[in-house]
Amino acid sequence: MKHGIIYNFFKNYKEGDIIKINPAEIKKIPELQNVFRIDLDVKDRIKDDMAVNGFSKAHPVHVFKWVIAGKEVLVLCDGYTRFTAATELNLDKIYAQVHTFKSINEAVLYSMKEEFNRRHTLDCELFKKFEFLRQQEIDGRKLTAAEMSERLKKSKRHIFKLQEVFAKSSKEQLKAIRNGEASINQIYNQIKNQENLEAEKHEEEALKIEKEETEIAATNLTEEPTESDIEQNIQERMQSELQKKHRELQDKELELKQKEALASTKLSDKQILLIGAKCALILQARGKTTAEILSGNSFSDSVKASEIKFKDEDLALLQAI
Repeated sequence: MKHGIIYNFFKNYKEGDIIKINPAEIKKIPELQNVFRIDLDVKDRIKDDMAVNGFSKAHPVHVFKWVIAGKEVLVLCDGYTRFTAATELNLDKIYAQVHTFKSINEAVLYSMKEEFNRRHTLDCELFKKFEFLRQQEIDGRKLTAAEMSERLKKSKRHIFKLQEVFAKSSKEQLKAIRNGEASINQIYNQIKNQENLEAEKHEEEALKIEKEETEIAATNLTEEPTESDIEQNIQERMQSELQKKHRELQDKELELKQKEALASTKLSDKQILLIGAKCALILQARGKTTAEILSGNSFSDSVKASEIKFKDEDLALLQAI
C-alpha cells in the first residue's frame, strides 16, 4: 500500500516542477555519482552560506523519475555539491527540480551540459575577479598569493594555477575564458599538453644530434690514419709538451724573483739591532745624546729610528759599546 501511494504521488510530478523534499528520499546511482568530482572548497562555501540562509529555491538540485528494483524513485542527476552540503547540515527539506529522461545516458548528458555551462560561467567570473585583483596594490605592492586566496575564497594552489594560466595563455585562450567558452582547467590542460609536446620535441632533437655525433665519431675511428696524419699528430703533441714546459719555467722564474724581492726588503730583528747600534755609535761620536738619537730621524731610509724598539737591556748594551 505504501509503495502504491509513493508511486501515485510521483505520477503527479511533471517536467520542470520544483518540489520540496527530504534529501533521504532522493537516490544516488554510480553512473551519475562518479561523473563529477566535488570541489571541497566550493562545497564548504555553499555549506557556510546554507547554514545561515537555508537552502535557496532559486538553486534547486535536479532529479529525475526512475524505476529501481520495481519501485519508482527520484534519482539525483545534478547538484551533487549542494546536495552533499545539505546532507552534512542534516537539513530535512531541500528544493529539487523534476525531469523525465528516457535513459540513464540521457540523464548523464543533461548533467554534463549543466556542469559545463555552470563551470564555464563560474570560471569566467572568477578569472575576471583575478585579473582585477592582480592590478590592485596594498601600500604600494601587489597582492600576495595568500591575499588573493583570501579574497577569491580559493586555495593558494588554485591561485598559482590562475597565475600560470594568465602568464602562459595565448590571446585566444584568454578570450575563451573571459567569454565563458572554455574553463580554466581546459586551458591549463592545453598549456601543459603543449609544454609536454615541446619537451618531447626537444628531447628528440637532442637524441638526433647525439646519434649523429656518435656516428661521425664511429666513422672517424674506423678510418685508417695516413702517415702524414701520424706525423702531424706527433708534432702537435711535441709542440704541446714544449709549451707546457715553457710555461712551467716561466712560473718558476717568476716565483724566484718574488722570493728574492721579498728577501731583499725583509730584515731580521738582529740585523735591525746591529744597524741601529752602528748608526747610534756614529751619531754619539758626533756629540748627540742617546735620547736625541732615539727621538730623531737620523737613520738611513731603510731603517727609521721610530720603527726600532729597544728594550732596557738593549740601551744599556749600546751605551756600553
